Amino acid sequence: MKEKEEIKEKYIIHGRRWFDKINGNTYHVISITTTSDSKKIYSSPNMEYGYGDHYRQTAYKELVRLGRVKKEDENNHDLNRERFIYFCSDVQRKKDL
Repeated sequence: MKEKEEIKEKYIIHGRRWFDKINGNTYHVISITTTSDSKKIYSSPNMEYGYGDHYRQTAYKELVRLGRVKKEDENNHDLNRERFIYFCSDVQRKKDL
């Protein structure tokens, strides 16, 4: 008989990216929400440098810091679609971050 698997919390990661056309840099902010109660557990206080899917790494780093995921999950977090829902919006203005 199999042991009952631990039910893990699921998270919605919402990134917002802005491209600084003058300097050629991309910045992002993130918010993290739980799916069980729709509670926002983290929202970026400041924008961070990073292009592409870097917002996912920022979210993972914050989930580790908050004690929500274990650091050993690091190599697996991008592939674990059962636990993380990612989406990102590109915004035109810095103040929209």
